[in-house]
Amino acid sequence: MKGTGMKTMQMGRLRIPATCSAGILLTASLLTGNAMAAVTDDMDGLTRQWLQIEAQERKLVMDWQEQEPVVRQRIDLLKAEKSQLQKILATSNDSQDDVDARRNALLAEQNTLESQQADVTGALSSLVTRINSLYESLPPPLKFNWDKEDAALAGDGGDNPSQILQVALAKLSRLEQFDSKLTVNEDVLTAPDGKEVVVKQLYLGSQLAWFANNDGSVAGSGYPENGQWTWHFDDSVDGEAISRALAVFERRQQPEFIALPLPFTAQNPVNGGGR
Repeated sequence: MKGTGMKTMQMGRLRIPATCSAGILLTASLLTGNAMAAVTDDMDGLTRQWLQIEAQERKLVMDWQEQEPVVRQRIDLLKAEKSQLQKILATSNDSQDDVDARRNALLAEQNTLESQQADVTGALSSLVTRINSLYESLPPPLKFNWDKEDAALAGDGGDNPSQILQVALAKLSRLEQFDSKLTVNEDVLTAPDGKEVVVKQLYLGSQLAWFANNDGSVAGSGYPENGQWTWHFDDSVDGEAISRALAVFERRQQPEFIALPLPFTAQNPVNGGGR
């Protein structure tokens, strides 16, 4: 174009003056430089961050490498301690099971013994009651012996089942001995007329006895009657025969056969003396 004094450039359909083009290129160059500077700053920042991260990573790795043996040792120790505790716990459980089993066995044994003791106590009480029920029907010498056994029990603890049983057995033993032999005893009886008479008594076991005075003028018999030992004076009884029997027993006379009556229908019952 003429008359303007300026050159023009044709870019496609757009025509830009050359001076404008140079400005645009300068501006673009400035913009590009600024952008590049910004990118460079960003890259530097990212690089520094990456280097910091890498340094931290190396430090963590080094710290782990330093601490790993200690940590692994502690882990091994904890595992060993755990295993030991498990063994102790298992042993303790086994021991506790044994203790529980033994305690249960002892409790069962104790219950059994207590039950047996209760049975023995009941049986012993019944035995003592039955034995003592015989007392009033016993002849006086045997009563005297039983009284001595009861006195020994009272002085040695009347609540002891073992002692009670021993006394009961002793009484039965004395009864058996008395029943297995003839026994002679001297006593004072009260006659039907109220007079006291010294007599000798010949016991045939614990169920029958005869008595007579020295000259045989007073005689009679004794036996249990209505649960009581009772003496019976009887004029029909041969007092001399009883005296001879006593003499034979005491070896004051030669042995001979002597008939003595079974006086279970005798009259004049009199309660006897003390022994």
